Amino acid sequence: MPFLYRRMNLQKHTARVLRAHDLLCPQRVLLVACSGGTDSLVLLEVLNILRAADGAQLVCAHYEHGIRGAESRADARFVAGFCAARGIPFVLGTGDVPAYARAHGHSIETAARICRYDFLHRVRAEHGCDAVVLAHHADDLAETVLLHILRGTGPAGLVGMREWDGLHLRPFLAVTRVQLARYAAERGLTPCHDATNDTLDARRNRVRHELLPYLAHTYNPAMRDALTRLSGLAAEEEDLLTHLAEDAYGCAACPGGLSLAVLRTLHAAMQRRVLRLFWMRKTGSAQDFSYLHEERLRALVSADHAVRVEMQRGWYAAARYGVLTLMQLSPMKVPLENEEILLPLSREYAIINFQGIEFHLRRLSRMTADDWRRAQERTAVYADPAALPTLVLRTRRAGDYMRLPVGRRKLKDILIDDKIPREERDTLPLLAIAGTSEIFWIAGGRRSVLAPVTIPSDPVLRIAYDEGDDSQ
Repeated sequence: MPFLYRRMNLQKHTARVLRAHDLLCPQRVLLVACSGGTDSLVLLEVLNILRAADGAQLVCAHYEHGIRGAESRADARFVAGFCAARGIPFVLGTGDVPAYARAHGHSIETAARICRYDFLHRVRAEHGCDAVVLAHHADDLAETVLLHILRGTGPAGLVGMREWDGLHLRPFLAVTRVQLARYAAERGLTPCHDATNDTLDARRNRVRHELLPYLAHTYNPAMRDALTRLSGLAAEEEDLLTHLAEDAYGCAACPGGLSLAVLRTLHAAMQRRVLRLFWMRKTGSAQDFSYLHEERLRALVSADHAVRVEMQRGWYAAARYGVLTLMQLSPMKVPLENEEILLPLSREYAIINFQGIEFHLRRLSRMTADDWRRAQERTAVYADPAALPTLVLRTRRAGDYMRLPVGRRKLKDILIDDKIPREERDTLPLLAIAGTSEIFWIAGGRRSVLAPVTIPSDPVLRIAYDEGDDSQ
């Protein structure tokens, strides 16, 4: 019975992928993105079969993007009915993607992707889902890798998509479009058809319908397999190089940025990775960090005198005092006179926005190894909450000082000693004791001797200003 064999093969493959990532059990909740097309409908069907066999709980999410009018609304009703017939909770999201594209200067394709993922991540958080499951398959992976090559990608872009990135699960990356269509036919599924996938307006569609078939016909019949194999090999090497880059970044990190002396000792390939990591951690995103920006930073590494270059989105990079720094000189960073924000130290968790920078406050039962690392890197400050006075967020004022192990020192002298660029000193966020000139912490720099953590196992208060703080 080839029908049964093929069907069970896909189900077993999907179960194996879920089991590998500890997602195949009733305690897990999976958010399944379903457009109603063949790929996502097969995904929902297979996961529902696994659910009935003591698999994970499901929530289905469908985003109606407002592009195809009555047709896309009909797709939403179809997916809702499909879920109702199988007892799968269904969440519908709607939006005006064309309007979003016009407002932000994006293509329809890019705008649709942004809006869809924003919706999926919001639903995942609201329903407490462990993963967002997507129906990307081997052909999608090959197209993505080829698109990245055409755009001029580096090694990281050759990965294309990962099976599991800690949030998104793609169990079909080893399954072809033809195999999914065959499964749909054998199960009697009647998927929706999105006509926009047939047009040649979008670059991906041109790659799918024109370029890949041409390459397969003219140069390599196994073009798809070659691209997916390249993706797998790139992913393995990327994991190794990322680990090595993290170590190199730790060696180069210093107060204010990265040590130019250490950066100059790195191989060019590793230097690029460390600089990209630096940009991502400082700005919160590597999306707009191109080869051009990478080379601008590399030019600063080899500079023999103080120099500053413009990057993007109000960010500047500078090399001075032996340190590579990044700073944002945008209107949101211009200090408002006497502005200060009281920190809610009694709360278990809070996020405070100060002049465009997010500060995360969290009470911890104890400090972990990662916390000790962050304390050394000065990306967070840890304190005994019982001994901590009332704090405010503000910028520097005349007469500011800090109590250090060596005694009381003027803040001005500390900033000079730590080689903080002059143009950053007036905008530097400070944690100060309310109603005084005493500084508790220079964000990203030194802290006062006040309220130290004396016993690592005791409850502590963590205050951090970089993204990812709330991951624990």
